[in-house]
Amino acid sequence: MSYNGWKNKETWLVNLWIGDSLTMDQEAGCEINAAYIELMVDEMASALLDGPDANGFMTDLFNCALGEIDYHELASHYEEDE
Repeated sequence: MSYNGWKNKETWLVNLWIGDSLTMDQEAGCEINAAYIELMVDEMASALLDGPDANGFMTDLFNCALGEIDYHELASHYEEDE
């Protein structure tokens, strides 16, 4: 199922929320690839999941959503813009 032209809602949300940062990083000379995007998302997620309010249910739900992100699709979006 696609969402606003993206593979799914989770992938679209990553681009929606951090797309501007990725564009700025790219303009600064960073290579935007799947590993770079995944690392950025993982760092943001860790800040939330490692906090004192994290619990099993929310952590499981969050991790399920993270597993749906298509980092290669996101990276190809930035490769096309170069």
